[in-house]
Amino acid sequence: MARLLLKDCRYLRPDHSVGTGDILLEDGVIARIGTDEQSINCPSCAVKALNGALVMPGLVNAHGHTAMTLLRGRGGGLPLKRWLEEAIFPVEAQLTAADVAAGVTWGVMEMLACGTTCVADMYDFHRTGGVVFERTGFKANICAVGRFGEGRLQECIRFTQDWNGGAHGGVIADICIHSEYLTDEAFCRELAAANRDLRRPLHVHVSETRREHEECIARHGRKPLAYLADTGLLDFGGYAAHGVWMTDDDFRIMRERGITLVHNPTSNMKLGSGFARLAAAKAAGVNIALGTDGCASNDNLNLFEEMHLAALIHKGVAQDPTVLSADDILDMATVNGARALGRASGEIAVGKCADLCVIDLDRPHLSPAFDIPNLLVYSAQASDVVMTIADGRILYERGAYAMIDAEKARHDFQAALRRLGGCRTDCK
Repeated sequence: MARLLLKDCRYLRPDHSVGTGDILLEDGVIARIGTDEQSINCPSCAVKALNGALVMPGLVNAHGHTAMTLLRGRGGGLPLKRWLEEAIFPVEAQLTAADVAAGVTWGVMEMLACGTTCVADMYDFHRTGGVVFERTGFKANICAVGRFGEGRLQECIRFTQDWNGGAHGGVIADICIHSEYLTDEAFCRELAAANRDLRRPLHVHVSETRREHEECIARHGRKPLAYLADTGLLDFGGYAAHGVWMTDDDFRIMRERGITLVHNPTSNMKLGSGFARLAAAKAAGVNIALGTDGCASNDNLNLFEEMHLAALIHKGVAQDPTVLSADDILDMATVNGARALGRASGEIAVGKCADLCVIDLDRPHLSPAFDIPNLLVYSAQASDVVMTIADGRILYERGAYAMIDAEKARHDFQAALRRLGGCRTDCK
């Protein structure tokens, strides 16, 4: 029985008030929360004295392409279609399984250092990615990316079957299409038919740009989300990345079908796509989560930065400082993302999965701590994370990785960069 006792900490309750005391993690879940008056005594436990540091739920990256650490910064300044066709697809055509393994490992290191414990990952070489996530202890919802190509449909179905038997622990598979524009209706309907047995949510890009949105209407006579609903792909819920051009009708479908809107503020701004209508989505009852997208359009995997941007841009656009509170933003980065991915985490409460991160509050920019949610959204940096825990196991602590050989990871990553022609000054 694996036990870890976090002693003398502050912790974020589900209502975002702050408690103090001890937290006992047992077999991957939060087993007990003690108070200052009733501290936990566990002689058989491994103990971490946190000396007043803040324990918060591990962050959930609800849309990413982790291996794109290999493409960080490529195509800067291009709009989405040119960015994909000129900067991204040509390099992706050269990728090998070894490259992707190196890119995913590097991305996991970055996310762990940023307090993230789970990602919804969409990328090719999905079996390789799944093995890396599993080996590093990092939780992931993975998928075989559905799009045009020989054998793609059957691989989507077969892969989802293979990775949902419970043998892979924290790594599970959902169904996926890249987008409406990289598939056709026959593909979507056949995948939806297979999903009547699989019963998995859909991971998909939707209405990321005005052009995509309007071209779908021209092709199908329906907006992208309505089209996907008609094919049956949304019958078991899902999570839709971007949603910049979604309408009130789209939000109604999302609420009715249990579809999460995954907001990617940095990527959408860098590619000039626009701003998702978060306030309208929230008012319509849509679950909203946060994602980083890939490193080529972000250019990092830092959810603290996404929280900060999401909190600011919508206030500015609406000219209303009451739009999206710090509590709303924290939920998007934690419990809402966990809900979207079917994870029993995102909150510090007895019985929840022990997916946590620890913030060192003893920093000049984090004092005074009058309002912890405000502090986490507007002041905290990823560099303030000193520990990241998944399933009750410490995976990262002050620059050290428990299940990753950091030097080998660096060597493999730089070797992949050299092969892909992505080196400038950091590859020898």
